[in-house]
Amino acid sequence: MIKSCVIGLSRIGQIHCKNLIRIKKTSLRYVYDSNYNLSNKISKKLNCKTSKNFDSILKKKDIKLFIIASPTISHEFYIKKLIKFKKHIYCEKPIVQSNKNLKKIYRLIKKSKIKFGVGLNRRYSKEYVILKKKTQNKKINIIQIISRSSNHNIDLSLRNGGLFFDKGFHFFDLACWLGKSVPEKMIVISKSISNDDFLKKGDFSDAVINMRLKNGIIVEFIFSRKCKKGNFEKIKVYGKNFSFDSDKYSKKKSLFKDYSIRHKESYFKCLNKFLKTKKKEHLLEEGILAQKICNSALIKAKIQ
Repeated sequence: MIKSCVIGLSRIGQIHCKNLIRIKKTSLRYVYDSNYNLSNKISKKLNCKTSKNFDSILKKKDIKLFIIASPTISHEFYIKKLIKFKKHIYCEKPIVQSNKNLKKIYRLIKKSKIKFGVGLNRRYSKEYVILKKKTQNKKINIIQIISRSSNHNIDLSLRNGGLFFDKGFHFFDLACWLGKSVPEKMIVISKSISNDDFLKKGDFSDAVINMRLKNGIIVEFIFSRKCKKGNFEKIKVYGKNFSFDSDKYSKKKSLFKDYSIRHKESYFKCLNKFLKTKKKEHLLEEGILAQKICNSALIKAKIQ
């Protein structure tokens, strides 16, 4: 039985808590959030423990696995601490907020003996798994990805790295996964269509991105914080004499629900895969690549 702790108790953190209880080989022993009232409430609800002092949990030798689901700005702090105490880590995306220290964190992970996983759960969503299977042996020409949400909270966006890191991370990864290649060239249009309130804080509310992969596939992205229907997410894949639309394989009732509802089961599948794999790392290289693409998109958006 792997005794575990979840750090960060927002919607995704609470999903991970329930999944640790659901998975037979894991046991949720502790939860932690900087908001002690929240962590105390959740610990009572889920019949586990918490503490006002994170180090007191960290020093418990029997707690082997920590899931980082806190705001992105805190990831680097927790990763360094957990590696020092030789704890296994499953980290929600993005890995860190600033690419400035990404190489350093990567080296720390590689040198350590811990198991490290990145929560690229969209790869385990039913609609995208089907899309991957249907295009496996086909020559793709164009991939179109649209993600619109009703999230207007600028401060929340900033805490999670801004539009490109918060929203783009999963979709840049999905583009490389579906296209079986990596970016060669990218054009970003964002400043001219962004909401002024976002721009004042150095973030963007909208972006249009064109990317060419090294194998010639063109990927077209539309990201936005505005959506009349609540949330809208779609991937279309085109090739000679074929086209596939992810909506066709989604549950109709959840089409306009947010990610915590629409992709809820994928969080379980991704975490379960991490626990089952014998490899030291799970989707780490893919997470590093997605992070670098996010950073490139942000730089291009700022200098246009």
